[in-house]
Amino acid sequence: MDYEAVIKDSDVIDGLSIRFLKFFGMWKAINDYRTRGKKNIIIKIHLLGSLMITIPYVVFQVQSFFTIQFDIQKITFISLHALPALQMCCRLLLFWFQLNRVCRLYDMIRNNFINIPEDMKDQMRDLYINTNRTLNLNCLVVFIWNIGIVLIFSISPRVPIDYIRYHTGSIAEVKTGRMKILSGWFPFPMDEYPYYEIIYVYEVFCLSWATTLVSVYFCLFYQVLMCLYVQFTVLGASLSNLKIDCPDFRQSKRHKNIIQNRNSNLYEELYECLQDHQKLLRYTDDLRKVYNPLVTVTFGIGILVLFMGALQILLGKTCDLSFLFQLFQIVSFQFIEVSLFCFGSSRIETVSTDLQFAIYSSDWYKADVKFRKAAQMLMVRTRKSSTLTAIVMYPVNLETLGAIAQFTYSAAALLSGMVN
Repeated sequence: MDYEAVIKDSDVIDGLSIRFLKFFGMWKAINDYRTRGKKNIIIKIHLLGSLMITIPYVVFQVQSFFTIQFDIQKITFISLHALPALQMCCRLLLFWFQLNRVCRLYDMIRNNFINIPEDMKDQMRDLYINTNRTLNLNCLVVFIWNIGIVLIFSISPRVPIDYIRYHTGSIAEVKTGRMKILSGWFPFPMDEYPYYEIIYVYEVFCLSWATTLVSVYFCLFYQVLMCLYVQFTVLGASLSNLKIDCPDFRQSKRHKNIIQNRNSNLYEELYECLQDHQKLLRYTDDLRKVYNPLVTVTFGIGILVLFMGALQILLGKTCDLSFLFQLFQIVSFQFIEVSLFCFGSSRIETVSTDLQFAIYSSDWYKADVKFRKAAQMLMVRTRKSSTLTAIVMYPVNLETLGAIAQFTYSAAALLSGMVN
């Protein structure tokens, strides 16, 4: 491997919290692969456990299309609960097959990933802490929101079994029978003992497993994304602090030598920044290769969930506040994930292009011709922004988020009008 093996706690950039990864064993899994080049038992349990849990559910749902009656509203409702499980499996498979690149990308969480002058380390430490505070808060919100989904769905199941087995149309019209957690169909008498109890426990376990892994792998991927933003930010601060503090003495030969030495040191610092920028570009290319399928799947599933949620509200016409709240939780979580990826990519796009202004803010006008030529070359290299892409070439930013929201509502409203 062409990167250092173990990432110690002391190597992590200041202010970044990795407690979620440690608690769920992902930190050990990453370091084990970096050390031995093999996937440890934790990753294998995640993948095999997910397949064992989801395969029976998927098989039963496919079988249900030949057993129970459907309309567009019922298909929408049943599919709404299945898509997050698909999202979980896609992330696990991506992590499994791209583990080598993901572990290499985790070099970006090191505090010595880019060169920082000694006199700027305290300033950069504060910059790391302030920037990572938002990252930690975002990961915490995702975990708390998912825990709330599990608790509310488990304590207050709102899916009528009679609706799944016998009815179509609005779910609010079905007032009879027992309630279950998810909208899946099973080839058993679901409302009878002990099948009802077994299905209830199975669905609680499925929901807990899926939401936990979705949160863990979201934080795993999102941390790397935002660490790239942090490193670009630190590089920009280093470039803007390339200053010549010596006064512009012209008379004394001694003072001219001082200025010449300072120019030489300034050029060396700029050259190090140039190397760091090239390093960041290489890691950005790797990150784009890994995250393109991740973002594509996340956006695709997120759009479907948002669309189905809007369609269910428009067609279902339910007044059940508990059901609407559960529906809101699912839809809002997908929206949060899509928003955070768009937000992170947009910030990287902005900070990578702001490097031009950072170079301009240096004392390039006081430096010699050699420094100016190197600074000009770096400004040309920073004209192209770094950002995530979906479907290989579609840029991911805040404009994408607005387009997704507009498309989701328009498509749902159009289909609802056609049905009515």
